[in-house]
This record gives sequence, C-alpha cells and structure tokens, in this order.
Amino acid sequence: MTDHSHSPEPADAPQGGADPADSVGGSLHAEGRVPRPDEQSTPAMDTHPTDDAARIAGVVAQTRADVGDASSERIADVLRQRFADVGLDLGDDRIRALAAEVAAG
Repeated sequence: MTDHSHSPEPADAPQGGADPADSVGGSLHAEGRVPRPDEQSTPAMDTHPTDDAARIAGVVAQTRADVGDASSERIADVLRQRFADVGLDLGDDRIRALAAEVAAG
C-alpha cells in the first residue's frame, strides 16, 4: 500500500532538512550559514554612515600609526593606496599635503 499523504517537494526545495533561511531572522552569511546571535552579520564599516572628512581623518591616523616615520614620498604612496581602497580621490596636491602633515608628526 502506498502512502499518498506526503506531497512531492518542488525541484528547487532544499534536500535533507530545513532551509537555513527559515532559521532565526532568516538572514544568511555569504557562506550560506545562519549567524549566531552575538555575531556581526555585516561589515562594521557598512553599519555606521561616515562622511568623507571622517574617512580621511581615519586613513591619515592609521597611516601615521603605520608609517609615520617614513619619508613623505612613502607616506604619500601609502595614502594614495588607502584612499583608493576606500573609494576617495583626493588629488595629488591634497595627498602630498596630508603626507607632509603625517611626516611632521
């Protein structure tokens, strides 16, 4: 005798258990797992809006801590790369001025 009480699942249904998105909050990490309650689910940089002046100040402070005792040219190179990484185009004159500030201490 065949049991017909269970209808077939759609072809795109997850196999082997519940869909992780059905779990608490329904959010998934990029790896497809559900975050723990105490786990940060988004990058910290994305959770707090920051204006350009604050981002510039942060990059300058971190560069000062990392390479503040290097030459102005080396500091300028680091600043250029870091500003490019955060999507800021300050122009060479501004970067050189900031590098001089960092080099001066």
